[in-house]
Amino acid sequence: MKSIMMILLLLVTSLVGAQKEKQLVTPGIAIKLLETIKNDAIVLGSGETEIHTFIDPLCSMSRRYLALLYKRNNKIFSKYTIYLYLHEIKSKKSKKHILNIISAESSERMLRSIMLNKKKFDLKDIKDEESRKVFEKIADVAKKIGVYKRPYIMIHGKAK
Repeated sequence: MKSIMMILLLLVTSLVGAQKEKQLVTPGIAIKLLETIKNDAIVLGSGETEIHTFIDPLCSMSRRYLALLYKRNNKIFSKYTIYLYLHEIKSKKSKKHILNIISAESSERMLRSIMLNKKKFDLKDIKDEESRKVFEKIADVAKKIGVYKRPYIMIHGKAK
């Protein structure tokens, strides 16, 4: 169980590089902040340990992370509950993609289509105020926590 998580974290860390920035809040405050957006996450798995991850649908590292989760889903999803928060990397200009995922009837299916399929995806101009509020709420929490990379993985309120 721990070995799977360690492998996953080492893989993501090695792919992202050695850059190490500080989390802006304590783990306790981070947990409280994450609680405010938990209902806006795409949830995978039903395990006991919670993993909170900020991803960008156009980020290649986030795509690798998601592909790895689905590749090992039986082991990972039975041991962990993974909360995926869609948070834009400004240079990727993925807001339209994120809004399409948030507003979709099945956000997980739309997430998989956009992030894991190789074909072009026809996006809609989302004018839904509720989707925009979710987008802003997640961005606000990410800013307070100090999210600086994608995927940004947190366990027990602490960045890994």
